[in-house]
Amino acid sequence: MPTVLLVEDDPDIRTLVEAALADRGLVVRAVADDRAAQRVLEREAPQIGVLIADVHLGAAASGFDVAQRARKLNPRIEVVYITGRSLDVDRFGVHGGVLMPKPFDIDNLGDVVQALASDPAGPTR
Repeated sequence: MPTVLLVEDDPDIRTLVEAALADRGLVVRAVADDRAAQRVLEREAPQIGVLIADVHLGAAASGFDVAQRARKLNPRIEVVYITGRSLDVDRFGVHGGVLMPKPFDIDNLGDVVQALASDPAGPTR
């Protein structure tokens, strides 16, 4: 099963999502900002199957920016955006990105990520 990269600046949400996905048997790399995500991607892009990116990462680059960089390194990375704000994913996000508005049901997020992680076809939406 591919690795999930979680980029979330809120430590409580990051810990909750990481634990919930790990409980499903997924390997999760959880980081707090775009710079840490870039370091993980540079080392592990071929192994990353799903990127979960908070759209608003404080003063850092956006989750949209992280996803675009991730897709340059591995075009098959599936992307799930999480955000507490309404936005137009089709306009700003990468092709096939999935939006999970906060607050989200952790089991629903887990189902979405697990389905994306097990789909060998890559981005198709």
